[in-house]
Amino acid sequence: MAERKMTVQYILLTHSPDPALEDTLNKLRPLGPRVVAHESTEYQGVDVRLRDNDALHFGEETIRVLHTPGQMPCAVTYWWADRLFTGETLLATGPGACGPGGNIAQQWRSIREKLLNFPDEYLIFPGRESRKRRVACVAEFRLAFSDKSGVSAPAVHEISAQTKTDHAGQLDKTNNRSSRKMVGA
Repeated sequence: MAERKMTVQYILLTHSPDPALEDTLNKLRPLGPRVVAHESTEYQGVDVRLRDNDALHFGEETIRVLHTPGQMPCAVTYWWADRLFTGETLLATGPGACGPGGNIAQQWRSIREKLLNFPDEYLIFPGRESRKRRVACVAEFRLAFSDKSGVSAPAVHEISAQTKTDHAGQLDKTNNRSSRKMVGA
């Protein structure tokens, strides 16, 4: 970034950080970025607290904040152009596992009522890889989760449980943080 004379203006959190991410944020602070999160986060290291539908501007671009609670009460999705950065709310293969204070029914409502209302071609970039997938599109989920497909609330719980199992297996296999890297950003 220094070679290109670029600076980090914002670090956008999609949910409360775990201790490893907090360490990374503390290392980045001297570079001057402002840490952004939903107003309901309990994380004390936030510089800018945003609400649903607030906007961040950088250059001539705008990123909109969508409050998508469920995975955690403070979970958000960032909407930029035709891209949705969903964190752990919606992975490339289905809903992410709920974190502290999470609620799968609320997460499912956020997915259905907010994320699946975007056009089919919008891309979904989750906060981590899931089953070797790093990106999906709204059309995939609209089809998979539609009433016609027979996916019901209990099936969503099964999908979430499978995602949680996949995530746990991923963390067990490695001591480094590569499995938790932000993808698509």
